[in-house]
Formats: sequence, C-alpha cells, structure tokens
Amino acid sequence: MKRMKGLATAGLLVLALGMAGVGQAAAEDHVSLRLNWLLSGVHSIFYYGVEKGIYKDAGIDLTIGEGQGSGRTVQVIATGGDTFGLVDGGSVIAGATRGAPVKSVLGIMNTSPYGISFRADSGVKTIKDVEGKTLGATAGEASLPLLSAIWKQNDVDPSKVKILNVDGPGKIIAILQKRADGILAGLEGQVVILDQKGLDQKVFSFAELGVNTEGLTIIANTKEIDGNPDLIKRFVQATLKAIEATKADPEAAIAAAVKAKPQADAALMKAQLKVSLTLLPSPSTPDAPLGEMAPADWQRTLDLMKQYQDVKTDRTADSFYTNAFITK
Repeated sequence: MKRMKGLATAGLLVLALGMAGVGQAAAEDHVSLRLNWLLSGVHSIFYYGVEKGIYKDAGIDLTIGEGQGSGRTVQVIATGGDTFGLVDGGSVIAGATRGAPVKSVLGIMNTSPYGISFRADSGVKTIKDVEGKTLGATAGEASLPLLSAIWKQNDVDPSKVKILNVDGPGKIIAILQKRADGILAGLEGQVVILDQKGLDQKVFSFAELGVNTEGLTIIANTKEIDGNPDLIKRFVQATLKAIEATKADPEAAIAAAVKAKPQADAALMKAQLKVSLTLLPSPSTPDAPLGEMAPADWQRTLDLMKQYQDVKTDRTADSFYTNAFITK
C-alpha cells in the first residue's frame, strides 16, 4: 500500500514538473522583428542574439524578417504586423507625424550611415571641390533631400553640382564607368561594395560634414510600449547584450546570419558589419551608454526634415524616442 502511495506521489510529482515545463514554455513571448531592408552586416546582431540564446534567456522567442525599406517597416509596426522594427530616425519622424503610433526605444547606429563617395581620381579633395562635378543619386532615397543642408553647411553652390538620376544598382555602374564623379552612398552599403570592386574612393560622411541625423533605431508601437513595458525592456536589454556579443566575435555573428540566408555574401556582410560597428556611438555623445540616443541628433533630424522635407509638426524631438528602457 505504501509502495502504491509512493508511486502515486512520484507520478504526481512528474506530472507537476511536466506542467511546470509547459508553463515555462508558454511564458516565453513570441516576438517578431522586421528589418529595414534585405539582410546586411548590421542585421547579424539579431541573428547572433538568437543563436546564442540571448533572447531566449530574456523569455523571448524571436523571429526575424527582412524588410522593404524603413518607411514600409514603420507601417508594419504601426498596424501591429510585427512587434519591433529596425528603421532610421528620419522615417520614425516621417511616419509618426502622419499618425503612425510608433516610437524609437533603442539606438543601433547613432551616427548617420549616409555619405558621399567620389572616385579618388575625380580631383575631389574637400567637399567644396564637388562644384563642377556630377553626382549620382536615386530619386526618393532618404539622403537626397539632405544634400541641400550639406551644401549650405559647407558653402557649396548647388547650381554648380550636376545630379545624375539613376536607380540604386545604376549608381554603382555610373561611378565605375566614370559617368558620375561621385554618388550618394551608404557608408556600410555602396562604399563597401565599391571597395570590394577595387575602386579607390574619397568618402565623406554626412556626420563629418555637419549633418548627422539619427541612424538606425529599434521602434515599437506606442500601444505596446505603454501596455507591455516589461517586454520592451527585456527586448532592449537582450539586444544590447547581442551587440556586445557581436563586437566580441563579429565572425561568429556573420556565420549566424549566413545560416539564416545561405546565399548571402559572407565577405561582404563582414565588411558591412565592421563599418556598422563604428557607427554605434553618436558623435554628439560619444561616451554615452551603448544604445542611448542623443537629444541633439533627434533635434537636428527634426529640424532638417522640417526645413528640407516639408515635415509640418508641432511635436518636440523628444516625443519620437525614449531612452527609458536602456538603463538596467
């Protein structure tokens, strides 16, 4: 009889442990992250975080999806299609001022990735030398309206700069074939591609030219931020750990991303990641904690968009972001 009671007790214990396991599994939040574009070097941070179990340790079951541009990602987060999104600060402002209920909760690249790349043999030594040159650009690209600010900040006469309108891939061809002296180029994008193609370049970043705007950030729906701050906090803290892990072992991070997309160019992604990691801190506050966004960068981004991109709003710059989830 005692043996039967013992077996029954053991059975109940096993059942209880099993139910506890089910409870733990159920407690894990299913979270989705929508990237700003197709897989690139900086995105390896998130894939590595998943592979190392960093998000899982935070109680998060994370799935990652490629994007179709920051503007589209803002729309997806605004409608609840994904939990988090990766977008540039300008797109956050553009979307939010049109009614999208989104806000940035973590700065990934706090230095603007925008730049201008010139052929080294074009004769451009300083940005003032762009006068009399041809610059390749794509209609609609986010950095194009900011050229007016670049010219004003650096005393360049815009009437002396010819803009060659080409599509994205066409920019690379135009500069390689010398149809353009330079192109608008992402520091972690076209600049890296041109380097791999062996082109000797003279590169200017928008930040060094006095026009730094808020770079890539993590956004969430304001409803989620207000209603589930614990989830936002856990995701932000896990992502900070994933960034640190990526900085410690970039090759492992790239390997994790390539597992998710085997056809990706690992060498290109590694070069992109190397540049992206240099863009993590803001030039406004270089010693700030990892992921913290600088008020000056958001204010500048808002001012430039109001001046050059016809953004009309009475909202203050600090209404588009929060650093509340960054400190432990």
